[in-house]
Amino acid sequence: MSTQMTPSPHAAPRRRIVALDVVRGFALCGILLVNLPPMIRLGALDAQGDPLAFFRFYEDFVQNRFFPIFSFLFGIGFGLMWLSASARSPRPRLALLRRFLFLAVIGILHQLLQPGEALLPYALAGIVVLLPATWIPERLLAPIASVIGAVLLAFGVLSGGGPALIPGLFLLGFAIGWSGFVRSVLDHPGRLALVGGGALAVSVIGFATTDYLTRQINQWINAGLGIAMALVYVVVILLLLRTPVKKPLQAVFSPLGRMALSNYVGATILIIAVKLFLPDLSRFDSHGGYVAALVVCLGILALQVVVSRLWLHRFGQGPLEKLWRRVTWGPAARATHPSTRESSPAIER
Repeated sequence: MSTQMTPSPHAAPRRRIVALDVVRGFALCGILLVNLPPMIRLGALDAQGDPLAFFRFYEDFVQNRFFPIFSFLFGIGFGLMWLSASARSPRPRLALLRRFLFLAVIGILHQLLQPGEALLPYALAGIVVLLPATWIPERLLAPIASVIGAVLLAFGVLSGGGPALIPGLFLLGFAIGWSGFVRSVLDHPGRLALVGGGALAVSVIGFATTDYLTRQINQWINAGLGIAMALVYVVVILLLLRTPVKKPLQAVFSPLGRMALSNYVGATILIIAVKLFLPDLSRFDSHGGYVAALVVCLGILALQVVVSRLWLHRFGQGPLEKLWRRVTWGPAARATHPSTRESSPAIER
């Protein structure tokens, strides 16, 4: 008997989840903060050999705090996409394999500009983890993917985090996106607050019982805190979207999130340009160049927000996103409409 998945009751047309675009755009900002210092080779230590204050801040509140968000969002996006994949292609797994292979090609090319980038690991994990998961029988998909994902995530944390977290977060996101649970949680702020409160408690306890050196030596602690703090960041953004600041948050972060792949690669090109014209940012401030780097990041993000809004208004979809969609679904694929559910994986190194 074939295990080919047919469109489930979940597959009815639904509007795009704008909140996911906002979270993705917000995470893109953190990713840029993480990627810029090593790309322009800012130091980590002061003249006495101690970690710079800004570097310690980055390590405790930015580094590995946005990577989990994008891994999770990638899984959610794949789950949402799988709901309608059978209706969009007679061979949906082949279409999604093309999708991952295209991402791998982009990742290989991007490695030439930014060694250590994560598009290639994402593509490989998608082929090895997400595609096989689509053969799980429909009625068992969510629980089995959740359990396996939780086990793999625990293994990833104990392994010190980084790329080891990808498989678990992919599967957990896949289960949540496919099952419709993500929409349920977004509709109940009380549940969001409860989840965020628990993650915040874990974060506070983690910082209260460890010091900076301990967290860096024992990377599993840092990885666990990264997961907890990423969850806190996500919940805060989602709760803010239920307040009067919803419109400005959407205006700034949603365009970034909708063009996340294009903006991620574009940011790398802009950083290289900054490095060519300003090869030594450390001479601009007394904090090892981190203040100047922050200003550069804000400038790049402001430019990308403006360009993204103008581009989406004219074309409806980012350039790399449009090409990616065409490779996945074929020449008949149309530009992104607000009702589409595709997700773009801009990644932190």
